[in-house]
Formats: sequence, C-alpha cells, structure tokens
Amino acid sequence: MNRDEILAALTLDSSSGFDRMELLKSYPEPVARYFRRHLPQGIPGGTLISTRLRGIIKLVNWSNFTSTLYTNPLKGFLWEATVRMGILPIKGYDYFNKNTGAMQWKLFGVIPVTRADGADVSRSAEGRARLEGIFAPHLLIHPAVTWEVVDKNHITARWKINTEDQPLHLIIDEQGALKEVWMKRWGNPGEVKTFEYHTFGGHIHKEILYQNRLIPHKGSVGWWHGEKQWDDGEFFRFESY
Repeated sequence: MNRDEILAALTLDSSSGFDRMELLKSYPEPVARYFRRHLPQGIPGGTLISTRLRGIIKLVNWSNFTSTLYTNPLKGFLWEATVRMGILPIKGYDYFNKNTGAMQWKLFGVIPVTRADGADVSRSAEGRARLEGIFAPHLLIHPAVTWEVVDKNHITARWKINTEDQPLHLIIDEQGALKEVWMKRWGNPGEVKTFEYHTFGGHIHKEILYQNRLIPHKGSVGWWHGEKQWDDGEFFRFESY
C-alpha cells in the first residue's frame, strides 16, 4: 500500500452520528480537565491530523531525523521521516492502516535498507496508532473510546482499531497538562526472540499550541517506561514544530 492510499483511508470520517461537545459533557472531571487544557479554542474539525516532528532516534547510534506524523487514532497512522546516519539519508515510513502495519526504509529513498511486516508487526503498530492519539486529542472524544478515572491525575482511554485493547494511561497535572503516557504494547524490544507485551510510553516535557490544539512539544519515548531498563529502551526524543 502506498502513502497516498494510506492517507486517503485515514482521512475517512468516522465521526458521523454524534456531537463531540455533547459527549464531552458526560466525561468525569479529570478527563474533562485534560480536554479543557488541550482544546483551549474549542473542538477543531478534521479527521486526519498532521504534525511535524524532529529530533534524534536511536538505531545503531543516535541519529537526527525530520518527519511528518499523520494520525487518526480511530483508524491508524503514517509516519514519514528522513533519518541522517552520518551523511547518509535514509527515507521511509511506518504505518498502520486497514488492520495492517508495516515499515519500509531506503537509503537515498531508493536502495532498500529494512522492511518489516506480518502479524506481529501489525499488532505492534496498532498499539502505536493508539498512542499517537495524544497528537489529535479532539479525535479521542468519540463513543468508541471508553474513558476511566484511576485517580485525580491518572486517566485511561480504551478503544479498538482491530484487536488490541490495552488501555492507554495518561498522567496529567492539576491544570490538565500531559506529563506521561504509556501502555502495554506488543513488541520485541532489544531484538528478543519472541514478541510479547512490554510497557511502552514516554515523558512529555513541554506542550505547544499547534493548529488549535495543545499537543506534546518536547518529549522522550521508548520501551520499558517506568522500569529499570528504561535507559536501554528509550530510543526517540522529539520536538514538534
């Protein structure tokens, strides 16, 4: 599936038949606080959200990247990037769409470097698609998303795109700012032999108003969030711009 087909499918509207503002009124206070903070100008339109990201990613070593993230958390995502390994540009994308996930990366955009697909990759990508929802908070106001309160600063969201239904955990402060996000995600970090669930998440260091919504501006993401292996699992430090 090429990028244009992926983007066309992600753009399809899944919000007909309900009013986001009315649905928001039914949410308990910690959840409502999160949305008040992140939608300060009201609920924006659009079902496919694009966000430019840059930073460093750990492949063999830490390398610079620039990218665009396209996300519709009820359907999937597409992440297109250019990674600089020394002076060599590697271009490619990761995606989840129509219940299928894959990644494809090429040197100079031509010479294949890596490609991964299959059932385990799709299952892992579905988990990532839900985590990317923090960049499109208004789309998480949806009847398919079940919100629950753990305590006044810990809320969870749960929904399925295909089969995965692990809750997405959000830690917010007294003003509703997002500080941490994590979930149990299917994967094989560190090239372990078999796929299984591991804690995956990140720390949000700063937020920014971006296209009428407040989103993460600076943060770090990786496997084994909140665990002693975090230093080995962290692989992505980003800035939205």
